[in-house]
Amino acid sequence: MAEKEHWSNQHEKGKGWMRAITLFCIRILPGIVVRIFAIPVGFFFWLISGPERKAIVNYLKRVRPDRKPYTLPLFLAFSITIIEKVESWAGKIKFGKIHFQQDDITEIWKELEAGKGALLICSHLGNMEMLRAIAEYGEIGVSRKVPVVSIVDFEITAGFNRMIEDANSSSMVNIISAFDIGPDTILMLQEHVAKGGIVVIAGDRSSAKTPDHNFDIDFLGAEAQFPQGPFIIASLLDCPAYFVFAARQKALSVSAEYNMHIHKSRVEFSGSRGEKKNQIRQMAEEFVLCLEKYCNKYPLQWYNFYEYWEKGDL
Repeated sequence: MAEKEHWSNQHEKGKGWMRAITLFCIRILPGIVVRIFAIPVGFFFWLISGPERKAIVNYLKRVRPDRKPYTLPLFLAFSITIIEKVESWAGKIKFGKIHFQQDDITEIWKELEAGKGALLICSHLGNMEMLRAIAEYGEIGVSRKVPVVSIVDFEITAGFNRMIEDANSSSMVNIISAFDIGPDTILMLQEHVAKGGIVVIAGDRSSAKTPDHNFDIDFLGAEAQFPQGPFIIASLLDCPAYFVFAARQKALSVSAEYNMHIHKSRVEFSGSRGEKKNQIRQMAEEFVLCLEKYCNKYPLQWYNFYEYWEKGDL
């Protein structure tokens, strides 16, 4: 079997002029019109994305084995979500559109209200920009504005990040490239959470910088690779870690209504270096169980357009 290509070797689809037109439409048109506009765009990318369609078929066979793996709806849902990611940063999706669930939201609100910080481990399920954006606007349900630092693979999604920056010029101020993480960065993040800030990082894509530093964890019926980095960072920050998933209530609806799921990790870091190493893996496994749960709940909203499993097709 040929060696699986790492996701970071993929190139962003879409030209600069297309992103400029998208942002222009978001700024001047009603939201429902922009979402309708996203449908033919999603269809176009579905047509030109052969390898991505194949990867999505494999995912859909795992998450919905009793149904035919039609890929077009997922591409359309992704196009709508891209619009809403930008809308989030442009301040056009308000707090009232987010419906919090009966999970650990009360606990994180209480801790943030008390001036404490937190690590949020998100994923490519749904709209992972949502909480980061509304926090930037001071709309997360607490009485203070919570500073947010995000760790992203900035070089891989440079075009999309430029569109976000155009939507909100302050959005790039508190972003750290995953390629630049080092001892000085960790110290800065420790100081940030000590002052009551939030750190946000995705936990479902292996590192582009060190793709060999991964955990092999069972996910949707077969082993897949998950990055060690987010969970190592969790072990170094003196703050609680939460797994956060923001999914559209209906994947293909023109209404931007979201369910926000927040789960506090039960792993506590203590003991020897070996014990902490085991605890890092335990947190990764805990996160993957949550991700699997919400992939099953929102099957058309996990947007990883590459072959995720080492064993390839079902």
